[in-house]
Amino acid sequence: MRQVVLTFVMLACFGSTTPASQQKYPPLTRETLVGTWEGLIGIGTHPVVFHIVIAPLDQDSYLSEIYPDSMKGRLFHLGSCMVADGKVTLHFIESGDYGYWIIGEGHGDNNFAWINGRIGLPNKPDPGPPSFYLEKSAWVRSLGDAASHAAEKIPKQ
Repeated sequence: MRQVVLTFVMLACFGSTTPASQQKYPPLTRETLVGTWEGLIGIGTHPVVFHIVIAPLDQDSYLSEIYPDSMKGRLFHLGSCMVADGKVTLHFIESGDYGYWIIGEGHGDNNFAWINGRIGLPNKPDPGPPSFYLEKSAWVRSLGDAASHAAEKIPKQ
Protein backbone atom coordinates (compact mmCIF):
# COMPACT_ATOMS: atom_id res chain seq x y z
CA MET A 1 0.00 0.00 0.00
CA ARG A 2 2.83 2.41 0.87
CA GLN A 3 4.34 1.92 -2.60
CA VAL A 4 0.99 2.71 -4.22
CA VAL A 5 0.71 5.96 -2.24
CA LEU A 6 4.32 6.92 -3.02
CA THR A 7 3.82 6.16 -6.71
CA PHE A 8 0.66 8.27 -6.79
CA VAL A 9 2.41 11.20 -5.09
CA MET A 10 5.36 11.02 -7.48
CA LEU A 11 3.08 10.88 -10.54
CA ALA A 12 1.05 13.80 -9.25
CA CYS A 13 4.22 15.86 -8.79
CA PHE A 14 5.74 15.05 -12.16
CA GLY A 15 2.58 15.15 -14.21
CA SER A 16 1.24 18.47 -13.02
CA THR A 17 1.54 21.67 -14.97
CA THR A 18 1.13 25.18 -13.64
CA PRO A 19 -2.39 26.49 -14.26
CA ALA A 20 -2.57 29.96 -15.80
CA SER A 21 -4.02 31.35 -12.56
CA GLN A 22 -0.99 30.39 -10.46
CA GLN A 23 1.94 32.69 -9.81
CA LYS A 24 4.90 32.23 -12.14
CA TYR A 25 8.28 31.96 -10.45
CA PRO A 26 11.64 33.09 -11.79
CA PRO A 27 14.43 30.64 -12.63
CA LEU A 28 16.52 29.55 -9.64
CA THR A 29 19.76 31.32 -8.85
CA ARG A 30 22.52 30.24 -6.46
CA GLU A 31 20.99 32.63 -3.89
CA THR A 32 17.44 31.24 -4.17
CA LEU A 33 18.82 27.69 -4.04
CA VAL A 34 19.84 28.29 -0.40
CA GLY A 35 17.47 26.53 2.00
CA THR A 36 16.07 23.18 3.05
CA TRP A 37 14.81 20.86 0.32
CA GLU A 38 12.99 17.51 0.38
CA GLY A 39 12.54 14.85 -2.26
CA LEU A 40 11.40 11.28 -2.65
CA ILE A 41 12.70 8.71 -5.12
CA GLY A 42 12.25 5.02 -5.67
CA ILE A 43 15.24 2.75 -6.06
CA GLY A 44 13.67 -0.43 -7.36
CA THR A 45 10.85 -1.10 -4.94
CA HIS A 46 12.45 0.87 -2.10
CA PRO A 47 11.48 4.49 -1.49
CA VAL A 48 14.26 6.85 -0.42
CA VAL A 49 13.68 10.17 1.33
CA PHE A 50 16.10 13.02 0.65
CA HIS A 51 16.60 15.89 3.05
CA ILE A 52 18.95 18.50 1.59
CA VAL A 53 20.36 21.63 3.16
CA ILE A 54 21.90 24.07 0.69
CA ALA A 55 23.94 26.68 2.54
CA PRO A 56 25.41 29.97 1.29
CA LEU A 57 28.68 29.65 -0.63
CA ASP A 58 30.87 30.06 2.46
CA GLN A 59 29.30 27.09 4.31
CA ASP A 60 28.95 23.32 3.76
CA SER A 61 25.83 21.80 2.19
CA TYR A 62 24.54 18.24 2.65
CA LEU A 63 22.17 15.57 1.36
CA SER A 64 20.86 12.97 3.81
CA GLU A 65 19.20 9.85 2.38
CA ILE A 66 16.94 7.67 4.51
CA TYR A 67 15.26 4.38 3.63
CA PRO A 68 11.90 4.44 5.50
CA ASP A 69 11.75 0.66 5.92
CA SER A 70 15.02 0.53 7.88
CA MET A 71 15.42 4.22 8.90
CA LYS A 72 19.04 3.91 7.73
CA GLY A 73 20.88 5.89 5.12
CA ARG A 74 23.97 7.89 4.30
CA LEU A 75 25.18 11.48 4.41
CA PHE A 76 26.60 13.19 1.32
CA HIS A 77 28.52 16.48 1.08
CA LEU A 78 27.91 18.92 -1.77
CA GLY A 79 30.91 18.54 -4.04
CA SER A 80 29.83 20.83 -6.86
CA CYS A 81 26.95 23.13 -7.66
CA MET A 82 26.14 24.95 -10.88
CA VAL A 83 23.08 27.16 -11.33
CA ALA A 84 22.59 29.23 -14.48
CA ASP A 85 19.35 30.43 -16.07
CA GLY A 86 17.34 28.00 -13.94
CA LYS A 87 19.44 24.99 -14.96
CA VAL A 88 20.73 23.21 -11.86
CA THR A 89 23.49 20.62 -11.51
CA LEU A 90 24.25 19.32 -8.01
CA HIS A 91 26.79 16.61 -7.17
CA PHE A 92 26.67 15.27 -3.61
CA ILE A 93 29.57 12.97 -2.72
CA GLU A 94 30.04 10.39 0.00
CA SER A 95 33.67 9.50 -0.62
CA GLY A 96 35.99 10.11 -3.54
CA ASP A 97 33.72 11.01 -6.44
CA TYR A 98 30.93 8.52 -5.52
CA GLY A 99 27.56 10.13 -5.00
CA TYR A 100 24.29 11.49 -6.30
CA TRP A 101 23.96 13.74 -9.33
CA ILE A 102 20.84 15.91 -9.58
CA ILE A 103 20.39 17.67 -12.91
CA GLY A 104 17.30 19.65 -13.84
CA GLU A 105 15.49 22.93 -14.04
CA GLY A 106 14.46 24.95 -11.04
CA HIS A 107 12.16 27.87 -10.38
CA GLY A 108 11.26 29.81 -7.28
CA ASP A 109 12.24 32.44 -4.82
CA ASN A 110 13.60 32.57 -1.27
CA ASN A 111 10.32 31.25 0.18
CA PHE A 112 9.19 28.59 -2.27
CA ALA A 113 11.07 26.77 -5.02
CA TRP A 114 11.28 23.44 -6.81
CA ILE A 115 13.55 21.46 -9.09
CA ASN A 116 12.26 19.01 -11.70
CA GLY A 117 15.05 16.85 -12.96
CA ARG A 118 16.81 13.55 -13.16
CA ILE A 119 18.95 11.80 -10.60
CA GLY A 120 21.92 9.49 -11.03
CA LEU A 121 24.08 7.40 -8.70
CA PRO A 122 27.07 7.26 -9.08
CA ASN A 123 27.13 8.83 -12.56
CA LYS A 124 25.27 11.71 -14.17
CA PRO A 125 21.78 10.65 -15.20
CA ASP A 126 20.98 9.89 -18.82
CA PRO A 127 19.14 12.65 -20.70
CA GLY A 128 15.37 12.41 -20.71
CA PRO A 129 12.23 13.81 -19.18
CA PRO A 130 12.19 14.79 -15.49
CA SER A 131 11.76 11.87 -13.09
CA PHE A 132 12.64 13.52 -9.78
CA TYR A 133 11.06 16.39 -7.85
CA LEU A 134 12.67 18.44 -5.09
CA GLU A 135 10.84 21.15 -3.23
CA LYS A 136 12.09 23.84 -0.88
CA SER A 137 9.69 22.86 1.89
CA ALA A 138 8.81 20.06 4.27
CA TRP A 139 6.44 18.41 1.79
CA VAL A 140 7.75 14.87 2.31
CA ARG A 141 7.28 15.13 6.07
CA SER A 142 3.75 16.36 5.43
CA LEU A 143 2.96 13.13 3.54
CA GLY A 144 3.02 11.14 6.78
CA ASP A 145 0.65 13.60 8.43
CA ALA A 146 -1.64 13.53 5.38
CA ALA A 147 -1.70 9.71 5.37
CA SER A 148 -2.61 9.64 9.07
CA HIS A 149 -5.33 12.25 8.56
CA ALA A 150 -6.77 10.31 5.61
CA ALA A 151 -6.86 7.11 7.70
CA GLU A 152 -8.73 8.93 10.48
CA LYS A 153 -11.54 9.81 8.04
CA ILE A 154 -12.38 6.14 7.44
CA PRO A 155 -15.15 5.03 9.81
CA LYS A 156 -14.02 2.46 12.39
CA GLN A 157 -15.72 -0.92 11.97
